[in-house]
Amino acid sequence: MNTSSNGYVLAFAVGLCVIISSALSLTAGALKETQAKAEEFDRQKNVMIAAGLLKPDEQKPRAELEQLYRDRVDERVLEIATGATGKITPDAFKKMRDVERKPYRLIAVTKDGGGKEDSWVFPISGPGLWSILYGFLALEADGQHVRGLTFYKHGETPGLGGECENPEWTARWAGKSIVDDAGKLVSITVKKGHVDPSIPREKEHMVDGLSGATITSNGITTFLKHDLQGYMPLLTKIWSKKG
Repeated sequence: MNTSSNGYVLAFAVGLCVIISSALSLTAGALKETQAKAEEFDRQKNVMIAAGLLKPDEQKPRAELEQLYRDRVDERVLEIATGATGKITPDAFKKMRDVERKPYRLIAVTKDGGGKEDSWVFPISGPGLWSILYGFLALEADGQHVRGLTFYKHGETPGLGGECENPEWTARWAGKSIVDDAGKLVSITVKKGHVDPSIPREKEHMVDGLSGATITSNGITTFLKHDLQGYMPLLTKIWSKKG
């Protein structure tokens, strides 16, 4: 066999490509379930971080965290337009295609030690400067005051817009109100610069901006209000119960 011929070289290259691609395909298939479980576990951790059940830097065994999630977190599928939950199970939602999920959101309700509703955790997302930011906003049981915030996926500039995931910054959201004195939704504004605590409007409804990241800050302000407006059918129900 002439190993220097063009035909041999071509056949060898094609055969090698087929072998490598097949191996990669098999590896990807074998790891798909593992990756899916890792992504789900990361989602659960971020829900608990936003709700204050877990500190951002807290290290615990995975089994313990999974048990904590089962004990303290109740997943619900929200029909955005009506504010209704319960029509679709969380397991069914997770198996749906992206296009089928559009009318719904997977939210979470945390419970205190006595099983009473403790906070509401909503997924939020929207454009920053370079990427789409994904996170969770947790509201107190009254549905009006922020319990916590976390961003777990984005492509913003490290040290600038990337500071949106810094626990020191997200901690400043706690206690802020998404409604004004009249009960109208005003959301939370990420201010350019620092909040002036002597001004009630800023103290209640604003947080310090991300230094050097005005576009990312503005993006968070914009998509947060948009998402909260989408959750209004449910929020209105929560507010009426607390009233």
